[in-house]
Amino acid sequence: TIAYDQAETDIRRLKARNSVEPVFYTIKKGRVIIRKGDEATAETIKQIIFINQKIGQQKSWLINFFGLFILYLIIFFLIWEFFHKSSLRENKFALFNMTGFSLLLSFVVYKASLFIAESLSTSLSLISLEKEALVLGFPFQIGTFLFAVGTSMEFSLPFCLLNSLLAAYLMGNDYYLLLYTLLGGIAVIYGMKYYFTHTRSAILKAGLTFLAPFQVILVIIFQLIREDFGNFSFLGTAIFSSITGALLSAAIAFVLMPVYESIFGILTPSKLHEITNSDLPIFKRLAIEAPGTYHHSLIVATLAEKAAEEIKADPILVKAGGFYHDIGKLKRPEYFSENQSSGFNVHQELTPSLSTLVIINHVKDGIEMARSLKLPKRIIDIIAQHHGTTVVRYFFQKAKEKYNPELHKIEAEDFRYPGPTPKSKEAGLILLADSVEAAARSLKNINREKLKRLITEIFNSHLQDGQLDDCGFSLKELRVVANSFLTTMDAIYHPRPSYPGFDFEKTPENKEGARKNNGSNPKQTEEKSGPDRKN
Repeated sequence: TIAYDQAETDIRRLKARNSVEPVFYTIKKGRVIIRKGDEATAETIKQIIFINQKIGQQKSWLINFFGLFILYLIIFFLIWEFFHKSSLRENKFALFNMTGFSLLLSFVVYKASLFIAESLSTSLSLISLEKEALVLGFPFQIGTFLFAVGTSMEFSLPFCLLNSLLAAYLMGNDYYLLLYTLLGGIAVIYGMKYYFTHTRSAILKAGLTFLAPFQVILVIIFQLIREDFGNFSFLGTAIFSSITGALLSAAIAFVLMPVYESIFGILTPSKLHEITNSDLPIFKRLAIEAPGTYHHSLIVATLAEKAAEEIKADPILVKAGGFYHDIGKLKRPEYFSENQSSGFNVHQELTPSLSTLVIINHVKDGIEMARSLKLPKRIIDIIAQHHGTTVVRYFFQKAKEKYNPELHKIEAEDFRYPGPTPKSKEAGLILLADSVEAAARSLKNINREKLKRLITEIFNSHLQDGQLDDCGFSLKELRVVANSFLTTMDAIYHPRPSYPGFDFEKTPENKEGARKNNGSNPKQTEEKSGPDRKN
């Protein structure tokens, strides 16, 4: 009997189909198929039909490009809105340009890597070099490293998402690659946060200790999900590729970091560490030509840096801002009280309005000096904002005392700094520290209670005047800052025990009299000194 075996039939059909060699029909570019007026043969008709079929099967690159253009236009619009509404500190234009440039750079790198991977997977057969495994070795996290170093986490995460979408699209809409790139980017961001140091080597450390191990774990997890754990050849290539990709990303980002700092003006911890070096000529000038301002700047930087740590602001930026905020006083150091010799005050020869103009101009002079020094924009912003639109109260009060209010109208607005008010927590901290430190110099017999009262009054004054409206401070943060200032200033200005055997309060005449009276009867001394006084 004959029985029909469907399974065996399907197997033999499949074998027969696979045994047929593919037939390639080649038409060279530029070849003429048929000319106008020629007779159409069966062969030319066949070629024309074949070409039309191929054209119909091809996707229109123009339609594809237009669709992508619209999609990325929407994405960039949303990014712009996000930067515009969320950024109190960073320059949104620089961030937007940095996002676009980084995505373009990533696109070029991914395309080049894809070409290399395809060449290796087809040309080398000695080891297992599957294209899918080699793709994991692409440096997917270059841009994420650069964003994580140069910006905050809230700006790094959106780029990380865009980067993963771009990578998945270029690699054939691979869902696993989307997750691989997205989760790897998050690992980079947390790694950079963990290694937030003053050196660029943090990039290499995060790549080696965070990204590489995490990507290996992801490879193993994906293999388990696919139930393909037995393919050890593929797994080995994938693990090696994932480690290579992590190290390549970190190495390329490390090299590109100075370029990004220069082009986009991003401020990294290493850059801040570089510009706060006390051996820089600007600080040597400040110490020699304006020693009072130099000492004041050091205390302001100390106060603000400690407070920044406690409210989770940027302490390194605040320290740099404290060092540079008064460099404009170098132009006319003798006009500022901390640099004046005792017994001489140049403002005695000036009107209050002219004195005010000289004092206010130190901000403009500081901005010009900062630009000549090529300081980062965020430092220049702190210099411009460190007085806000406050009133120069001393000369305002002096003007009211000097002039008859019926003859001269004295307005507080004429004695205000031009501003703007501080636009970041870091700039706000410098404004508060500057005001508190300057006011503390006027106190006599300083103690903790006096300092506490001074800090409270300064803070309340700036709040009521609207100087802190644009900083983003919460009331809780202001309380933390006030307590931090009090602790630091109490440590700086606390009274010390008197030196045994010395009385520094006595005048030289008193000291001479005390020396003569030492061990003698005062009456006898007076009698003995009587004839001498007559002489």
